Amino acid sequence: MIVGGRRRNVGTRRFRMTPDQWPAASPTANAHLHMHSGSLRLRSRAKPTPAAEKASIVPSALSATLAHSPAILRQMSRARHSHSATVKSSLPRMQLIVEPADSLVHEVVHISLSGLPSSRNFRLELRLLHSNGIYRSYGVFRSDECGSIDLAKNKPIRGTYSATRPMGLFESVAPTDQVKPGWYCKCTPPEPFNYNLLVFDEAGKKILEKKIVKRWLHPEVQRIEIQEGKVRGTMFKPPGDGPFPTVIDISGTGGGLHEQKGAALASRGFCVLSLAFFQYKDLPVWMNNVDLQYFEEAINYMNSLPFTGDKVAVQGVSFGGTLAILLATRFPRIAAVVSINGSFNLDEATFLKENGVDLPYGTLDFSHNEYLNGLYVHAKVVRYSDVPEKAQFPLERTQPNTAFRFVSSLDDLSTPTVFCTNFLTEKLKKLGRKVEVHYLPGGHLMDPPCFPAHPTVFSSFIASHQAYGGEDSIHGASQGVAWEKTISFLCKNLGRPTKIPSYRAKL
Repeated sequence: MIVGGRRRNVGTRRFRMTPDQWPAASPTANAHLHMHSGSLRLRSRAKPTPAAEKASIVPSALSATLAHSPAILRQMSRARHSHSATVKSSLPRMQLIVEPADSLVHEVVHISLSGLPSSRNFRLELRLLHSNGIYRSYGVFRSDECGSIDLAKNKPIRGTYSATRPMGLFESVAPTDQVKPGWYCKCTPPEPFNYNLLVFDEAGKKILEKKIVKRWLHPEVQRIEIQEGKVRGTMFKPPGDGPFPTVIDISGTGGGLHEQKGAALASRGFCVLSLAFFQYKDLPVWMNNVDLQYFEEAINYMNSLPFTGDKVAVQGVSFGGTLAILLATRFPRIAAVVSINGSFNLDEATFLKENGVDLPYGTLDFSHNEYLNGLYVHAKVVRYSDVPEKAQFPLERTQPNTAFRFVSSLDDLSTPTVFCTNFLTEKLKKLGRKVEVHYLPGGHLMDPPCFPAHPTVFSSFIASHQAYGGEDSIHGASQGVAWEKTISFLCKNLGRPTKIPSYRAKL
C-alpha cells in the first residue's frame, strides 16, 4: 500500500490511502499498516515518539483507518474465518474403521475407532438386519489417552460379551423383541448378512455408523438347485474344474433345507450338497417314511459328477449327526463323518426305513421329562431311553479307514451329547477307527461363525418351545473354533481344496 508517498505491502494485497484519510492523531507520521495473521499493526516511520504518546496514537490511527476502509474489514473477516477453519482442521477427526467391511463369515473383522475424546465411554452396537427382525449385540468401551478403541485389544466394560474378542459383537448377537420367540434364523438361500454398526457417546447420541456385510457364499461359488431322480437339495460348486473334496450336509428333525453350512464349506473350496430328506418339495412329509436308499442315491449322484472326488464326507447336526453315523455303517464310500451333537441311536420319534422296512429303534423314557423356564428339555428323555441291542448302530460295519469327528456341546439341553459321544467313541476306538472328539461350551445347534445362537427353538416336530441350551456369546465363540477344526479334519481326510481367491478386489 502507499502511505505518505511510500509503497508497502499488506499481505498479498495493496490499497491506497489519500491524505484526507490519514489518522488525525498523527499529522507528521508516515504510517504503514500491515496485515499479519488476521490482525492490523500500525508502525510509524517518523522520529521516535514517547511511549505514552505512541499508546494514544495507535488506537486513534487504527479506528480512523478502519472507519474509512471496508476492504480492510473484509480482509480481517476472511482471515479470522481462515484461522478458525485451520484450528478445526487440526483437531483429529473421529473415525470408525472396519477392515474388511465386506467378508466371508469365517474371516475376522478388525474394528477400531480413533479421534475420540480421551478417557470417555462409548457404546458400540451391532445390528443384524434379518427377515425375522433385528438381532443385536453391544459393548461399552473406554477410549484411551489417545482417543482410540481397538476391539482386538480392548475388552468391554459391559455388554453382550466379555473378555477381549475381536469378533465378540458378531458372536453375541441375540434376537430383539422384533423376532418372534423360538424362530429359527433361516439362511436358505444363503443371502449375505447385513449389519449396521453404531457408535453412541455418553449422552446416547449416535456419532458414527458403518455398514458391514458377512457372506455365507463366495460370489464365485455356484449355487445349483438339485432335482435328480429322487434327490432334492442344493449343490454348491467352487470355481474351476475340480476335482473338489466332496461333502454331503444334512440337517435334523426340523425338516426342509438349510444351506448355511453348505455355502460356508463351499466358500473354502469344497463341493457340497446340502441335502433335504423330508418336508421339502415332493419329499415325504414324515421322517419315518424316508428310506436309507435315498441317501445312497445322493452319494452315488455326487460321486458321478466329473468335478467331484472319489471320496465323500457326511456332516450332520442334531438328528443329521445321528444319521451321518448310521450311514457310515451302510455305505463304504463315506470316508469321513462329522457328527455335531447327534444321538447314539434311533428312537420311536426318529426312525427311518431300510428297503421299505422300519429300522430297529429304542424307546424313549418320558418319565424324565423336564421343563426349564417353561421350555421343554429333551436330553434326559434320550439319555435314559431303552435301546435293545438290535437297535444299536453296528459300528463294526464301518470301513476301517473311515474317520469320525464328534462335536459335542457341553450345555446341550436337547441331546445328552457328552454321554452319546463317549458311548460311540469308546466302541469306535476299540474297533481301531480314527476318532476325533471336540468338547466345547455351547448349545445344541453348532453352526458356522456369525450364525446367531439358538438357546431355544420352536420345534415343529414336538409342537413346543424346546430348550437347546448355551449362552449366546460363549456359544458364538465356540462356533468359530469348532468350524475351523472341522475344516482341518475334512482337509486331512478328503484332501486340501484349492483356495478361492478373494472377491473384494472385484467389488
